Amino acid sequence: MMNPVPWLQMTNMISYQGLVRTFPKYLVLKILDSQSISLPSTLIYGEVELRSHDADFECELGVLRESAKENKIDFDKYLYSARIATIVESDSSDEAIDISSNLFAKTLDLKSINFSISSSRVSDIGFVKNLESGVILPILNKEFGYSMSFHVHQGYIQQFDAANYILSLKSELSERYLRSLHWIRNSKHEKNKQLKILFLWFSVEALFKESENDNICGVLRWFLGFPNDKGRKLISPSILNKLGEHESYEYWKKELNEVIDSIRVFRNNSVHSGFRMLDYTKQELELYYQVMQWSAFRCTGAVQHALINGINTVNEFKEYIPAIFESCINVNDVHGNILFSLDKNRE
Repeated sequence: MMNPVPWLQMTNMISYQGLVRTFPKYLVLKILDSQSISLPSTLIYGEVELRSHDADFECELGVLRESAKENKIDFDKYLYSARIATIVESDSSDEAIDISSNLFAKTLDLKSINFSISSSRVSDIGFVKNLESGVILPILNKEFGYSMSFHVHQGYIQQFDAANYILSLKSELSERYLRSLHWIRNSKHEKNKQLKILFLWFSVEALFKESENDNICGVLRWFLGFPNDKGRKLISPSILNKLGEHESYEYWKKELNEVIDSIRVFRNNSVHSGFRMLDYTKQELELYYQVMQWSAFRCTGAVQHALINGINTVNEFKEYIPAIFESCINVNDVHGNILFSLDKNRE
């Protein structure tokens, strides 16, 4: 009997030197947000199903509860939320989850206008099932998670620290610094990778952008450890030599020119042209995120240093970039953190 749903028959094969490699099929299912929608029956939209909670098999329900537990989520709050599911062909369950995310996003974008008072997001609860082996695994959140920080007792009199000092300032650069930190904090708590990247870009724009046509890419390269333009001649040769000792330094010195400019274009496309996550590959987004994380935190660190040393405007900051760079740069940080993470992204 033919399957009534055509997309269940889709096949993905790669031909290599006369050999045909077929990928296994995976069923990927996630539960929508607790404030989303509850459905009485299953709805099909192309390659994606929106299912009622009643469609869960007992074995699936157990794995969903396990996923919720591992993600530290109260499953009972999501019990009646609709499920969203698709079948994809992939060489791994992790890749299947990534592919399904783009398919889910497209469907939820379309349906969100029909449920305007409800959330249109997926939760972290879900499972992925290999339809050939029958193995079903809970979806776990593998990203960095925040935890409580404990501070030792510093005495009964509060110290006047950098935060107090910057709050006491009323300068252009201090106001820019505070706006930048606002966007960085928003990026930390945003789950959507595209929005994380955009917020981090907004944070460096808040620091350095003076006009609509101002290109800040060169400033970002400085504090990633790659001094450029005329100011490079003012940097100590010993610092430049130490930076260049890393085997990947010359590669990233050239590559970052294109990568950072691509992020600038990505920002414009996302904001002005309505581009979405599925318009970019997972590898592109991960590289953009790595670059923007390092850029935002190293640039705000440099601006904090400048504020403490009496610099009040962004124009002054740009004028003294070589001196600020020499004061802030840590060669071990560039080699062991920035270049290490960028190299890992290439693998």
